[in-house]
Amino acid sequence: MSTAVLRVKRALTLAGIDAPAGLDRITGAANEVWYAGEYVVRISSHPGTRRLEHEACVAKLLPVGARYPGIVSYGRAEFGEWLVMRRVRGTVLARAWATMREGERRDAVYQLAGAMREVHQIKVGADNERLDRPPFLEPDSLECPHQLPLARLLRVLDRARTLPNVDKSVLDQAERLARINAASLDGPPPENLVHGDLHFENVLWDKGEITALLDFEFARAGPPDLDLEIILRFCADPQLHVSADYAPTVNRDDYRSVLRWIHEAYPELFEHPALESRLNFYSLSYDVRDLVVDPPRKPFDQLPPFHAYRRLRRLLDGRGMLQLIEW
Repeated sequence: MSTAVLRVKRALTLAGIDAPAGLDRITGAANEVWYAGEYVVRISSHPGTRRLEHEACVAKLLPVGARYPGIVSYGRAEFGEWLVMRRVRGTVLARAWATMREGERRDAVYQLAGAMREVHQIKVGADNERLDRPPFLEPDSLECPHQLPLARLLRVLDRARTLPNVDKSVLDQAERLARINAASLDGPPPENLVHGDLHFENVLWDKGEITALLDFEFARAGPPDLDLEIILRFCADPQLHVSADYAPTVNRDDYRSVLRWIHEAYPELFEHPALESRLNFYSLSYDVRDLVVDPPRKPFDQLPPFHAYRRLRRLLDGRGMLQLIEW
């Protein structure tokens, strides 16, 4: 019996559940994920973190309209964190998208927008008072995909300046852009809950219905249009966010109407007069963080096309994701 199977059986035992005869591992998931009969078992790929514990805390706040599957149990074992959820029907929306008709796609986006609104209406307080402080918000953590606010992003930029194969003048330009765009985020700290990683690989679809929003590991107080940036990022470069087994078949053109449909279904998400500056700031914070997590090990002209350093330079040249998709 493999070590992985022993882990999932141990998690089920700790949850008080008898392991079924068949255990099926889901390919492509960020964490280790298994189907176990009527349950789904998630085992963290980052044993030292508390992401699943945090998600279990967030789940207690989510209304039915957020379409989150119920959590049966969670905990920590010698191999790290585990979480057991109820299994719901459905296929990952990104995987189903290619065979969906235009009307089905629009309906899916409308439903997704409605679920987003349900999440965003939850008030957790500017300091996440209704949640234990998320561990990924600790000052030196790079876990969170978006490094906000400006002071945090500037610290990450300082770390990036120590990297090999990175032009320091590019980072100076990034800092100037960050400072300019940060003005669009002025105002009181946001109190609304945001998902934090809401792309189409974290949505389930079945027979004309969104059946689940998944993976609230990075949910916290934040500006609701942050979730818009994540969807926009997915639509601009979907192959970066989907499982490797079908990434070559993904086409950006198939997502050209998504932002328009979200605007129709959730117009208040687009109301800020400086929305483009805000989205550029979020995008910058994402790419700089990715640059530090996965630094370039070769000169720029030898990097793969979607490396964070290439994305950052495209953004600074005015060719970022906002220019890649239809508004």
